[in-house]
Amino acid sequence: MLRPLLTAWTLPLALLAAGCGDRNAPQPAMAQAPQSAAAVSIDVCGQPVRYAKIPRRAVTHDVNITEMFLYLGLGNRLVGYSGIPSRKEISPQLQPLMQAISNLSSQDMNLEVLLGVEADFVFGGWSYGFRPGGVTPERLTSHGIASYVLSESCIRVQKRERVALDDTLLDMENISRIFRVAEQTRPRIEQLRASLALLRQQMQGNRTLPRVFVYDSGQDIPVTVGHFGMPQAMLDEAGATNIFADLPNNWPRGNWEDVIERNPEWIVIIDYGQPNAQGKIDFLLQKKELEAVDAIRNRRFFVMSYAEATPGPRNMEAAQRLAAALHLERKISIRPVEFSAGVLP
Repeated sequence: MLRPLLTAWTLPLALLAAGCGDRNAPQPAMAQAPQSAAAVSIDVCGQPVRYAKIPRRAVTHDVNITEMFLYLGLGNRLVGYSGIPSRKEISPQLQPLMQAISNLSSQDMNLEVLLGVEADFVFGGWSYGFRPGGVTPERLTSHGIASYVLSESCIRVQKRERVALDDTLLDMENISRIFRVAEQTRPRIEQLRASLALLRQQMQGNRTLPRVFVYDSGQDIPVTVGHFGMPQAMLDEAGATNIFADLPNNWPRGNWEDVIERNPEWIVIIDYGQPNAQGKIDFLLQKKELEAVDAIRNRRFFVMSYAEATPGPRNMEAAQRLAAALHLERKISIRPVEFSAGVLP
């Protein structure tokens, strides 16, 4: 997950006209968006970006970003997605929509493929499709393709103070503005905002902050969550302390020595890839040097899917579930995410 940093960038835009796309795969019907609309300017990783036209042929990368896009009802603006291998499950509620959208690549973002489907907009992030030497916002701009960068991933190109669940809501609001559908998507975004407000209300006055180790992957060296990863924001809202909050990145490498010394009371398992969640738990339980760690001794594990742990519409529900597990006495309400609202006209 770790990649070198880039300097900040700006994006002048010249969008491609909508084309025929991939003729070998089923395509969603294009929405009847207005033919023209006033340009919008949005802060993207600390730089103002001007979106002069409404995108008509969008591509998303990674499961959480695709879920965010579909949660907003923008499935009929999507000509393809990438970065969702079988080890990253998308919500079952979205499967019917996904069947009508081209899977452009199960792995990395590919510029030639994007040009082939005549994409005019790409929604990704640093380490979520964009990477130095590969596809970048600057490179897309040179081909007349607009883009938007996931806020959490901006830590790789700019300094930030913190990450928050509000970042996910901001990303959705920004996407809505880019597609000129802010009024239509507002009720969907407000449902998530209300869930977050309820969690904050129910956690008011909490003084108990269990120590938590987030285990993403890795056996020799654990990949975890640092100060700028979305699970950090969930831990903040759920009343917990991230034992690796001192690492100034989103998904850094930690070390087992610090896990032992910092003695987490809970371990959050990110469930994707191999081994699966139970395999990761079994590995930790069998790792002899961890046997004195409180979370291991007391078998306190909380499982979170990849789509829940990365910025997307499932963040609020995951934070509620985490708070409910960590603070049984508070009887935290859990509001499941509803993806069934369909697409915007």
